[in-house]
Amino acid sequence: MSRAVDVSLLVLGKGTVGRHLFAQIAAARARLETDHDVLVRVVGARDSAGGVFDRDGIDPASAAAILARRRRAASFASRPADRRDEPGLLESLDRLGALPVPVLVDCTGEDGMEATYEAALDRGIHVVAANKRPLAGPLSTWRNLRATARRARRSYRYETAVGAGLPVIETLKNLVRTGDRVRRIEGSLSGTLGYVAGALMEGERLSAIVRRARDLGYTEPHPGEDLRGADVSRKALILARELGEAASIEDVRVTPLVPSRLLDERDPARFDAALATYDGEMAGVVDSARRDGRVLRYLATVDAPGDGRRASLSAGPALVPLDHPAAHLAGAESFVAFYTDRYADQPLVVRGAGAGGAVTAAGVLADVLAVAGGAGAGAPRA
Repeated sequence: MSRAVDVSLLVLGKGTVGRHLFAQIAAARARLETDHDVLVRVVGARDSAGGVFDRDGIDPASAAAILARRRRAASFASRPADRRDEPGLLESLDRLGALPVPVLVDCTGEDGMEATYEAALDRGIHVVAANKRPLAGPLSTWRNLRATARRARRSYRYETAVGAGLPVIETLKNLVRTGDRVRRIEGSLSGTLGYVAGALMEGERLSAIVRRARDLGYTEPHPGEDLRGADVSRKALILARELGEAASIEDVRVTPLVPSRLLDERDPARFDAALATYDGEMAGVVDSARRDGRVLRYLATVDAPGDGRRASLSAGPALVPLDHPAAHLAGAESFVAFYTDRYADQPLVVRGAGAGGAVTAAGVLADVLAVAGGAGAGAPRA
């Protein structure tokens, strides 16, 4: 019997994705060890209020509750520390780096995580991230992260940054690695906006749909981030960069689903009220689409003509015909179509659930297991 690969995780974030990840590890770890020779051990967890660390392992089923208790107790400075207490992130990374197959897992959506990733990679720690912001930041930052991972011979995996649990990034990487020429990428890259567009086509009111999507955990903390297309534009940029394009977020032509003036309100109740003022106009757009035999979708496109010409990137609402690959998406489904030299007549399509904490967490766990597989083979992939 082969010896199990021992994987040590420090998880950042206990939001929707983090909670689902803890639950999935708790449910799967015995099977992973028995059937797949991988022992997944959560040794640390952190949120904005601090964290816990125990090299012997923290029960993943209790990790989120432990962090919540720490948050409630944060004002009691005299509270004695136990052996799981730890003062800061860098110290946690130092401890993590000394453990078998160390992996930093970022389940946050925070800005400015690049320095944390670099600190981890420099300590010999693999990085798995659902956070798309470092990938869509300045081009120099993106390039530096990739160079740091290669130099450290450590993995930086981010499959869920674009397709939640869908294998979008890996599919694109394989096309590029095997020498195919990707000419165009088109997709409904936001399960949230797919859900909103689908419900609109069924006759529901915009404001009610968005409120429900937020309650279901489909949207960003502020739904305006989804509706203005910011999330989709970042994903389009990430895909373009995977093609080797020296693109920046300013290169993406973005059209929001609804007027920008409705999206800046931070108070949830006032945001809902502002959105409701557009219900009638949006219903008119939907009615017009139906009369023309079309379907409302929110699409991203990356046109990469080659021949030295720069790629063209866009994100915005589109009225597509019924034979379009996006026309029959259901619920929070996403799809991506790759038009390449090899897939010229019929595109290579990836389709499935594109939003929700459970599918995103499953994609994160799959990335962790891919890291473990590389470590078990003795050759971690950068």
